[in-house]
Amino acid sequence: MAALLAACTIPVRFATPEEVRQATAPSPAPVSTGGSTTIVGGGLDHVQADLRRLIAQAGPSVVRVETASATGSGLLLDAAGTIVTPASLVAGAQPVTITTAAGQRYAGTVSGSDPASDVAVIRVSGATGLAAATFADSGTVQVGDVVVAVGNQLPPSGTASQGIVSGTTGTMSAGAVTLTGLITTTAPMAAGTSGSALLNTTGQVVGMTTLGPDGSPALGVAIPSNQVKTVAQKLLAGGSGTQAGNAYLGVSVTDASGGGALIQSVAAGGPAARAGIQPGWVIVAIGGQTVPNAAAVGQIVAGRAPGQQVTVAVRLPNGSSRSIPVVLGTA
Repeated sequence: MAALLAACTIPVRFATPEEVRQATAPSPAPVSTGGSTTIVGGGLDHVQADLRRLIAQAGPSVVRVETASATGSGLLLDAAGTIVTPASLVAGAQPVTITTAAGQRYAGTVSGSDPASDVAVIRVSGATGLAAATFADSGTVQVGDVVVAVGNQLPPSGTASQGIVSGTTGTMSAGAVTLTGLITTTAPMAAGTSGSALLNTTGQVVGMTTLGPDGSPALGVAIPSNQVKTVAQKLLAGGSGTQAGNAYLGVSVTDASGGGALIQSVAAGGPAARAGIQPGWVIVAIGGQTVPNAAAVGQIVAGRAPGQQVTVAVRLPNGSSRSIPVVLGTA
């Protein structure tokens, strides 16, 4: 009998430490939400922690911009207090008051403004050790990306909102100015939030929010970071005054299947037409930068100067490829 029992004995396995932990402190239960499953508890805690981290990370590089008639935000370009902000926020204002997230106050001077792109530059004197914003390549932004809009964090006016990118080719008209190539977002906007940093999930600036001259909160929009940086650099190089113009390629494009930007039409006499570029071709790169979609064309060109020569890589309908030098025009 003993031999029979020994032959039939089932091996004993002790629980691992992880199994013991799960038994005594089980993971949050999944909750059904009509076809999708959401983990409650730990998952939301991680999301909340990440949002707090992004806001804390970006906060020191966002300042409050005050004029006699409006309040908004601006982004620090360097540690000495050079600031970029929407031109519509500071139009006709001189001087302006700048307040950092730490509560330091400075008198600022609008040193350059380009209403056509809604970008202006402010300089302050006597500031040191400020935290410059980190900019990302806005040409990589895609619909569905999670973004966080962070305004100046000085209490009690600090603002922050979260959403996704809903479009990359937005247009907004305000008086005689029409802004194009805007990033649109579901992140809520309201009066006083112009000039906020629109951040990606790593905390880098992909855009600067604007409500336009009328301050309408109907649409959450942001000027792409590539355009913000390029215009700001031109304004700083030219000193005070208004920038003369922006670079343009002279094509109308839409998203191409398989990636790239399908050329729908070419402006007669424009840079692309003079270079021999034709409708039906697909732009896949400009100046060595990949063009994943139609929105990237405007964003890449906005980062160039009028008169600059760039190489436009295209894919023809027959599948062959060409690299064509194009001298950008002035819009």
